[in-house]
Amino acid sequence: MFRQLERIIALSGAPSQLELFELRRSLMQALIGHLKLEDWALYPRLIDSSDEQISATGRHFKEEMGGLAPVFLGHCEKWTANTIAADWPAYCADTRSLLDALSDRLNRENRELLPLLERLDGVLETPLSALA
Repeated sequence: MFRQLERIIALSGAPSQLELFELRRSLMQALIGHLKLEDWALYPRLIDSSDEQISATGRHFKEEMGGLAPVFLGHCEKWTANTIAADWPAYCADTRSLLDALSDRLNRENRELLPLLERLDGVLETPLSALA
């Protein structure tokens, strides 16, 4: 969806409102679902870890991500069909900044959080396998 939105904002003029808003709706649903999954499943596991590095990193990411959701929702409220049509170049620049921030965040999650989760799973698997 990021790449699709990147292609749209690279256009010299705004696409049909229906096309753009359908993509924005889908992106919002995916992002909100991702955030809920992190809040309900990922962060609690990391934060509750007995490993202080894992716990501290989980807390840090949870606090940091809390700021991205309001920024994304604010972007969607600011850029209505009328404001996009009135200033397509500004919408594109604002959307580019938002996509860069979200992409950076996802890359950091993959690079920093997922290895910690794998490490946590590795720690948990050893005692369970010893019971077998």
